[in-house]
Amino acid sequence: MLKILEKAEEWISGILFVIGVAISIYGVFMRYILNAPTSWVNEIFETVMVWSIFIGFAIALRHNHHIAVDLLYDKLPYQIKKILCIIGNLLGALYSIYLAFTGFQMTALSKQQELVTIDVGMPVWITYAVMPVGMALLSLYFILKMYRAIIGDEEEIIGAASKNEFLEKYTEEVHK
Repeated sequence: MLKILEKAEEWISGILFVIGVAISIYGVFMRYILNAPTSWVNEIFETVMVWSIFIGFAIALRHNHHIAVDLLYDKLPYQIKKILCIIGNLLGALYSIYLAFTGFQMTALSKQQELVTIDVGMPVWITYAVMPVGMALLSLYFILKMYRAIIGDEEEIIGAASKNEFLEKYTEEVHK
């Protein structure tokens, strides 16, 4: 089930990104080549790109592609790394859950108030819904990463690159 979700995230985020780029190119062409700007371009572009990016946050977390400063972390003993990994993912999950909840409230309120965008007249809740969806995905992956750290998954705790470096160094020392 998780693999289906992962593929869906990648496809949806990718398709929305391509649509956003196409809309942006169309907008530039209309504005600067034909001198006939269209008002809806910015609104739709921002909506599809925000959706693509928020879904992309979860993809980046799943693949450990978020920025990390690990200068000190790499020097710590394994057990401390494990504890910090669990705490960091717990805090990330709690914060993401909070944002998902408040995003849901914001989306529900805008739907109840029947707010629409200025140029297109699109319901604002469609744009706001990215917050609970994106943050729910982030929460899921923070929880999964925390679980992996709890069970002692070395790639989760020390990272895939660090694990490979450790194994290479260990293998060299054994063969000397």
